[in-house]
This record gives sequence, C-alpha cells and structure tokens, in this order.
Amino acid sequence: MIHSLKKITAPAVIFVSFLLPALAYAQDSFSFMETSKQDDPAPFSHKAFFKYEFNKRLKYKFTYDNKTADHGTNNEVSDIIEYYINETDLSVLYFNNSRNGVIYNLSKKTNPVLPVSIRDESKEIKPGNFDYFTGDIALESEIAEIRKRKKVKADQILELVEKKAENNLIHYKYNLIRNNKGKTNLGIIELDITNSDQDFNNNILYAMEPLFFKNKIMFDKGEIKNYSHYSSAKKRTKHYESMNNDSVLLRLSFTKGCCVSSLE
Repeated sequence: MIHSLKKITAPAVIFVSFLLPALAYAQDSFSFMETSKQDDPAPFSHKAFFKYEFNKRLKYKFTYDNKTADHGTNNEVSDIIEYYINETDLSVLYFNNSRNGVIYNLSKKTNPVLPVSIRDESKEIKPGNFDYFTGDIALESEIAEIRKRKKVKADQILELVEKKAENNLIHYKYNLIRNNKGKTNLGIIELDITNSDQDFNNNILYAMEPLFFKNKIMFDKGEIKNYSHYSSAKKRTKHYESMNNDSVLLRLSFTKGCCVSSLE
C-alpha cells in the first residue's frame, strides 16, 4: 500500500481520480489466482493502492430462511460461501459467487471493511477478477468507536448461557437480547468451534455475525464448524456449515476505487 491521504470529509461519493494521479487511476486492476504454488506467482501491480494475498480457502454451506412476501411462506435456501484467508495477518475475502465481495481485517485502523466488486462486465464472476474498491467511511468510524469503548454499548446483547465440549468441538449458546428496559428476548445464536490450537479468525465470525464484534466477543483458537441463528419462536433463520478448506494462492491489486478515508 503506497499512498496516504487525510480523511475525506467531503460528500459521500468522491472518486480517487480527483485525489491521485490520473495515470495511476486509469491503470487496469490486476489479479492472480492459482490453486498451488508450483509456479512463480505473477507480481503485484506496482501502481496498486491496495494489495492482498490469500493462501487458504474455507467453504461454508449457508442456509437461510427466504420468506416469500407475496405468499407469506418460508423456504430455506442454500448458497456456497467462500472465505479466502491470509494466514499471516488473518485478512479475509468474502465471496458468494457474485460481482460483489468484502475484504475484512478488523485489526486495521483504516479500511477494516473494504467492499470490492467486479466492475468490468466482460470478466467472469470469480474471486480473482475483483477490480474495484468502495470504502465505507461510516462503518470505519463505527468500528473505531466500538474499539475505544471499555464496556459493551449495543442495541442487541449476546448473553452466554451454555458452553460445553463434545466430539472435539466446543459448543457455545447465546441468548440474543434487545438492550432495553424489558430485556426483550430476540432469539438464540449457537456456535460450534473446533477444539484445536490453530489461530481463530475473528474476521470470518464478524462477516457471519457483526454482533460478536459489537459485543466485544472474540475467540483465540479453533475454527467455526457450525453457526446457527434462531428466532424467538425457535425457528432457524440462518445456518453456516463448514464444508472443506484447501490451499490456494489468490493475489488482488486494486488500482481503481473510491470513497476511503486513507490509502496506505
């Protein structure tokens, strides 16, 4: 990351072409992906504002309640979600087989959540073709504010009511409560995390459920095997189930984008 700018306070849509050399902005974004490291990887673009490298991929089956508004019926629908991980700094690229993705790294002060997209309509939908970034300054400010707080201050509170080890997993059960005078019960969230020594990636948990970060709940070790969200009526509304993981090499260089507080 090669540039640094002061925080943008102008209107919400300000393109970096106004702030940075035109040649740098016009340069095509560059990406590279392979499933092994047998060949020498292609280099990053030297004109990139942001550079990312991911070396592991986790796949989850995501099942959610798709309520049909016209008929008032509930139907469960499933998608495959892929998380590309840098095992050194734990950055995560969220990919759901669409032209829009998100790169998460909550340890960063600037751009901890960076939405990315495939702007070039001629490119097929795959993670190596992300070519444009769109910063979320409001979310960055919110994350910074949460970090500074010594106590949890959230509209919805997660209350741990059960923790038990079973079959090489640690099971967590949380009551989801609206933080008001009546402490309204909103549902239940359950997590199964492997009982292992590998570093836990809280960026994936944030992508699945931001309430954990807002409630200052983080984990040290293991990997998410199952995540379930139940309504107050005990109906499952969201579920992530771990499928598999493999080694990859995915490199992204972004030379086009807008609306970030700083470029590093």
